[in-house]
Amino acid sequence: MDPWRIYVYNEGLSRFAVEAYDDTNNRNAHLTNFSLNKKNEKFINNVNAEIDDMGHKWSIHGLNKHLEVMGIDMNLMWSRIYDVIIKSILCVDGHIQNGIKKLQHKNSCFEVLGFDVLMDSDLRPWLMEVNLSPSLATESPLDLKIKSGLFVDMMNLMCLRKFDRRKENLNKMKIRVKNAMRARSYQSR
Repeated sequence: MDPWRIYVYNEGLSRFAVEAYDDTNNRNAHLTNFSLNKKNEKFINNVNAEIDDMGHKWSIHGLNKHLEVMGIDMNLMWSRIYDVIIKSILCVDGHIQNGIKKLQHKNSCFEVLGFDVLMDSDLRPWLMEVNLSPSLATESPLDLKIKSGLFVDMMNLMCLRKFDRRKENLNKMKIRVKNAMRARSYQSR
């Protein structure tokens, strides 16, 4: 984290309100509150991860495809989103760096952040909130597909590999044999 290395997972979830926004206290017209919208009788759940652009929760990939068909400049949109992410992290840089100074193992730090971004009609991103350690719970096949991919990428970035007990035991035996051979060679001198 010193210097910062920021990895953006280019997949995620796009959520849509069940009801159009208005100035009333309609609880189902709030884009970011999926837990409310999913209880609405008009809510359409995506039950097929391969169809990622239907219902009230899409994948980012599905949204990108839809916006490209509409003629939206995806490079411009994503560069603006990346700017919001970078600027948000820079806002907390001093606080994070002060916290890191207290750590003994500075190279083993990471955090997964969830950025909730609202796009307006002019493709301006508005940061709604940043979730520290966002939920990896899966309520649908689309959630499972996206969040499991994120989890695998996160483990790969941390260089975690599947533990192979047989291979580990074989390596230990090889080291013991090698050490025993060295000891015999040393004793025979």
